[in-house]
Amino acid sequence: MASLAVGLSAALPARAGIEECGNIRFDELSGCEVRVSAECDASCSELGIYETACATKLVPVCKTECSLSAEATCTDSCTTQCQTDCDRGVNVICSHNCFVECTTERDAECAAAADAGRCSATWDANCDSECDAQCVTVDGGCYQHCIECCGGSCTADANMDCQTTCQDEIFEDCEHEFRANCDASCSADGALFCGGKYIISGSQVPACVKALLAQGISVEAKAEVSIGPDGVTGDLSAGMCAVSPGSKAP
Repeated sequence: MASLAVGLSAALPARAGIEECGNIRFDELSGCEVRVSAECDASCSELGIYETACATKLVPVCKTECSLSAEATCTDSCTTQCQTDCDRGVNVICSHNCFVECTTERDAECAAAADAGRCSATWDANCDSECDAQCVTVDGGCYQHCIECCGGSCTADANMDCQTTCQDEIFEDCEHEFRANCDASCSADGALFCGGKYIISGSQVPACVKALLAQGISVEAKAEVSIGPDGVTGDLSAGMCAVSPGSKAP
């Protein structure tokens, strides 16, 4: 058996909330690779790997009951500081600054949580969702970007406790669902992992990989292939390795 690796990359900057990949944020994830067969099976069983995918999936589910508006004390304080930055010549851009502002207290707040990893994942997903919604279109200069940026981060802050409580009640069910999907995909299209976290699996992998490449996020596809008298057993498709028993590489 030989290991075949295909490195894929592009030159555009990464961005958050890629729809084809379950709306997961990739700005802080790296080392993306598609795994199949035994390597995939082993990865699917690792603890904590489904936190990012589940938190991202559950934010819109919990929004039905977590829909508080941003508190004025938060937006006023945030906007004042942000506008001071504008006056100093800092180029504030809502889509770039909102998530950073929103997650400033994440590590300190989650340090005391029963499950710090789950807490951080929920925090990030909630911030990303509210920031994406607030920053999708900003018509104006630096000050307007400040208003929208603070609106997104403060709305996330207002709903953080509710999101955490809501997600805690259904998080394990989500993890079991993704684990089943991951296990079922290892003998076919495989599963995509980034930074050691499960992203997506099965027939959704090719579209996700294509979207990542378009955003400049490198992906490595690894597959165990057998080299015999008839050539390489395996199928290279859409720039990635997908094991296909009985097929031959072109």
